[in-house]
Amino acid sequence: MPDADPKRRGEIKKFKPVLTATDFVLKILEHQAAARKVNLKAARIIVAGGAGVGGKENFRRVWSLANALGGDVGASRAAVDSGWIDKDHQVGQTGTTVRPALYIAVGISGAVQHRAGMSEAKKIVAINADPNAPIFQVAHYGIVGDLNRVIPMMIDAIKKRV
Repeated sequence: MPDADPKRRGEIKKFKPVLTATDFVLKILEHQAAARKVNLKAARIIVAGGAGVGGKENFRRVWSLANALGGDVGASRAAVDSGWIDKDHQVGQTGTTVRPALYIAVGISGAVQHRAGMSEAKKIVAINADPNAPIFQVAHYGIVGDLNRVIPMMIDAIKKRV
């Protein structure tokens, strides 16, 4: 490193650079935020929706319950194939195999392919309008009822405890 020269004097000048589009090598055409990928294998709580949810609009109830519990959202293949949710959320033989502490199946019939991916959950709660749905065979707790009534009641109960 050269020695300092005490005879040299610098001058600081303020200026505003004027740049045009041709001064840049790169141009941003569009910004797209990447969706957060869900990691269902690491989830402690999963609230999953199936065909029995009835549509994309009703699927927001599944999201609401998962948010209230601090959990993640899963889905059956039927819900994914219907376009209600991304494939990253699919639980089952053709999706992800999960082992959460709590798995809540909403409107999921309980086809063998789906059960193969979630049956090792520590506690399984099934919410289904069909009392004969196969999901009740693996569930620790079952609620026979309309998810549009049951889920808001569950969320209210959770909020009262928190």
